[in-house]
Amino acid sequence: MAHINAFPDKAQQDFISELLDLRPMVTKALSGDMVFKCTPPTAAPSAAAAAQDDIVYKVKVTLESAAGEVHDWYNGPVLLAIATTDSTGAPTISPAAGERNMTNGELEVTVTLPKVAWTQGSTVTLTVSDPATAGTGICGWAVADKTFVATLGE
Repeated sequence: MAHINAFPDKAQQDFISELLDLRPMVTKALSGDMVFKCTPPTAAPSAAAAAQDDIVYKVKVTLESAAGEVHDWYNGPVLLAIATTDSTGAPTISPAAGERNMTNGELEVTVTLPKVAWTQGSTVTLTVSDPATAGTGICGWAVADKTFVATLGE
């Protein structure tokens, strides 16, 4: 009896292998094993330094399992928002607030505190949430919000 190779092409074999590699993480997502993570989670900029120049943070947002494995199969939206407890400054984020797509379970967000006389003790908060348009979270599961918080010190 002759052996029949169902996937004789190396590219096809690689594609099938990649799909099989994704299966454990997709299975975790389908069971609700997803959390957002912001790295760094906090910052403590100086209000005096912020009065002299813009302060900029690069925040890496990831969609992970509870064990810290990145859901690198996820190429979909998350909701970004920025807020502050200080009326003197207007922080910005890039990409802008709203729904933005992750690539391979990751998204880099630049948080900018503009040069102003910030009030000591005030906070700037980046919040990452489920996509607004989905209505049912990611893969039908709600993923808890995660934040990056910059608290202005002396």
